[in-house]
Amino acid sequence: MSKTILITGAGSGFGKLAAYALAQRGHRVIAATYDQMQADALATEAGAAGIALQIIKLDITNEEDRRQLLGSGIDVLINNAGVGESGPLAEVPLERIRRTFETNVIGSLGMVQVAVPELIKRGGGTIIFVTSLAGRMPIPFLAPYGMTKYALEVAGADLAVELKPFNIAVSMIEPGAFATGFNEAQIAHQI
Repeated sequence: MSKTILITGAGSGFGKLAAYALAQRGHRVIAATYDQMQADALATEAGAAGIALQIIKLDITNEEDRRQLLGSGIDVLINNAGVGESGPLAEVPLERIRRTFETNVIGSLGMVQVAVPELIKRGGGTIIFVTSLAGRMPIPFLAPYGMTKYALEVAGADLAVELKPFNIAVSMIEPGAFATGFNEAQIAHQI
């Protein structure tokens, strides 16, 4: 059965790979990217590969952008978008830690708060959080990132219980190190 699936952070890495794989399996995929440049690049690449995606620019930290979900008919929300921050926890500027929480935790929960009423109207659905092994175990110098992923683990576990009566399943995917370009992008951003 074909589903409508919204994936945040679909401009690269796991998000892009998931968008392609799900579209090739016949699902309607709404691939959300952080900015228009990523959206244009994804449209060009997907078009050249013959992969049908509905591509939107969606900054998960922007309430107006998140409202694009209203009436979208999604069955599945994959909260994949995120940013990373690393360094010695005692030295990383608090503003950088705050920005990481704003994107990874608050932005993801903002997506949930817009998606849940839509899923309830449809009789249920699925929410998936892409977290990280860094949210399960201490990894030196990755605490600013890992703390946000741990917060998503707790949020996902609570939401699974809270949303079960509404036929909404909540799951977490906890990838480890994988060559997605995420780490390189974070290092380049910090330099």
